[in-house]
Amino acid sequence: MTQTHEAARSSETPAWVRGLAFLLVAASCSQLAYALHPRKGPFIGYLELAAVGALGAWGLWVLSTGRLRVLRWPPWPIWAFMAVAVLSLGGATSPRASVVEIVQYALYLIGLYVLFLDAGRGGLDWLGPAACVAVALATAAALAQLAGGREPMQVAGLTMDRNVHSAFLAFLLPLVWAWGGRWWPRPAGVAIAVLVTAALVTMLGPPHVWIAVAAIAWVSAVLLERRQWSAAAAVVGLAILVNFASPVHRGCNVDELVNPWETGDVYKLLREVGASEDQPLMKKRWLEWWPALAMIADNPLVGVGAGNYQLNVGQPEFWGYLPNAKKTEPNTNNLYLVVGGSMGLAGLAALMAVFITFIRLAAAGARDRDPLMVGVAASLVALAVASVFTALLVRGAAVAWVALMAAAASRAAAPAPAPASQTGREQAG
Repeated sequence: MTQTHEAARSSETPAWVRGLAFLLVAASCSQLAYALHPRKGPFIGYLELAAVGALGAWGLWVLSTGRLRVLRWPPWPIWAFMAVAVLSLGGATSPRASVVEIVQYALYLIGLYVLFLDAGRGGLDWLGPAACVAVALATAAALAQLAGGREPMQVAGLTMDRNVHSAFLAFLLPLVWAWGGRWWPRPAGVAIAVLVTAALVTMLGPPHVWIAVAAIAWVSAVLLERRQWSAAAAVVGLAILVNFASPVHRGCNVDELVNPWETGDVYKLLREVGASEDQPLMKKRWLEWWPALAMIADNPLVGVGAGNYQLNVGQPEFWGYLPNAKKTEPNTNNLYLVVGGSMGLAGLAALMAVFITFIRLAAAGARDRDPLMVGVAASLVALAVASVFTALLVRGAAVAWVALMAAAASRAAAPAPAPASQTGREQAG
């Protein structure tokens, strides 16, 4: 028994490590960065610098305490993804861009993953509040932009554009809703409902608001009791009402989604650079899929090099045409095609294995209707769907993504709680 207690103490994670994890996830809504060149970069994210500092402090503590032997490492799909990224260097147009991308992958998928796993040893009580803070910061910034009269394309919260902002909320809101629903109808539960509703109102990058609404409805069906269904119905109903009643929201999340042709500000930009006034132009979101598929077909094994997708998509040697891609709206690309084009079918298979592995882990943890794990499972599925429309393996959002994966793995590794009758017998003995 003494050895068991000593082993438990040796594996405990101190509060300051969980605090680091909390702060990193809370700041994951931000893509603020220092640009060495205003247009060409490279862009050094402030959150990435903070992550390096956090990893350094935690790593020194791990080495000084001999804790390295108890750390848990990523599963094989992450190592496979990293291996393919390194192999893709061989065909990279810009090896420098590939090296930068691979270092970022290692920072997120290995460094932060292991840190978050270690922070989960003391429980995952920090993840729900951290996600709430991240959503609250993103929502406050976006609401200020809406109130200030910004154009819909510029309602980006603390991210680069509306697409990343909306996709970020699409995959984090299900977790916030699941974690906060336990308090309804107490004031804390009402506050969570107000926060989620406000966040949905700021989502103007199609079709992410509908992904979030579907995920929230699923979480509600799984978790919420009858007395709480009124809250779910109110939040979902209000989000739908706003998106059909408000001209701004209807234009972005309904009309723009169902209309495949460029209109509005984007089309004005294209006309400035020579697009024909009487010839419709398909949205880059869909137009880019063809040359991306062609890139995969021409480089099927390991692609054109990690981090080299944007340098090659739409180039003359690939089928298809992206008229003046630099002028079209950013971050409307498909993550699966980005990885497939830059890292080939091998990279795409590894990415799919990553999604499947962690969704299965989260689903297993959600079977006992644990609110946090139901939220993690819903968030990972929403992330997988949102990635069809916006590539989210980017600075900022990737921190929250990795935290979700680590949470799923951490809960899967935790010992199952003993049945109440067995616990009672042990205490009586």
